[in-house]
Amino acid sequence: MATNTSVDRHESSYKYRVCYDSSRVPRSMTFEAIDGGRHIRSMPLYVDVRRVLTELAALGIGPDQPLTPDQLYPFDQFHYHGTDAVRAAVGAIGLGRQSQVLEVGAGLGGPARYLAQTVGCHVTALELQRDLHDVAVHLTHRCGLDDRVKHVHGDALTSPLPEKAFDAVVSWLAIHHIPNRPALLARLYKTLRPTGRIYIEDLVVRAAFPPADQRDVERTLHGITMTSTDGYVRDLAAAGFVDIEVTDMTSSWAIFCRARAAAFAADRERHARLHGEDTTARLEGFFNTVDRLFTSGGLGGVRLAGRRV
Repeated sequence: MATNTSVDRHESSYKYRVCYDSSRVPRSMTFEAIDGGRHIRSMPLYVDVRRVLTELAALGIGPDQPLTPDQLYPFDQFHYHGTDAVRAAVGAIGLGRQSQVLEVGAGLGGPARYLAQTVGCHVTALELQRDLHDVAVHLTHRCGLDDRVKHVHGDALTSPLPEKAFDAVVSWLAIHHIPNRPALLARLYKTLRPTGRIYIEDLVVRAAFPPADQRDVERTLHGITMTSTDGYVRDLAAAGFVDIEVTDMTSSWAIFCRARAAAFAADRERHARLHGEDTTARLEGFFNTVDRLFTSGGLGGVRLAGRRV
């Protein structure tokens, strides 16, 4: 867990600022799950992605009524701490009204719409899953943000991405789903303009998972690529990023996930009434599993920021 210690390391051309007790994390640990043909859509979190529309209907908002992004914030932020986490990125990497931003793993478009509406950024929101992408396009249009958010359906490893086109790349809880992280980070580096910034929040390995937990990481979290924090930093540095700053988010995220699971359980009857028992049971299982993985000490979280030369 966090110890509030801060260690500065200078290795080659990057600064590595650690805000946790790194002696407890195996430096060379790497976990790569074998997908076995399981698509990311099998993740319980993504069951019935149109449930956001059901939630809006329950509030009396019709399927074609205009929306404001803040009406969606309770439903369209799949990462931890919602819009607070997006706001943290704005401050950490200095996003402004003129910023051109690429988001990897954009989901329902919640962070992209927040950046467009609140900061005024122009965001290219890249999402692999077609159903998430389609709902995101629909919601962004209803929010009147088509001029600032461009949704792109595609694979971050293979989709055409313009070089030196963006001031920032951002991603929340998505990169651990993607195989070949070194290749991905090298691609993202090329998309940035000189001195462009990268901001990532993602899951990491803090200790070896017992077999049952490892299966949950593979099958429930769709953890295709997970490493220690040190391994993540090495991949960023190998891609060319400098001034890498690292903050351990494990304690904060563990508290969030415990509270999320408890809140869902307390409101289970409403969820089952709105979304059906199957969807509710799958979401409940997902939230409880993530809570348990954090509590067991194997799963951790990290915030990383770096800069292109």
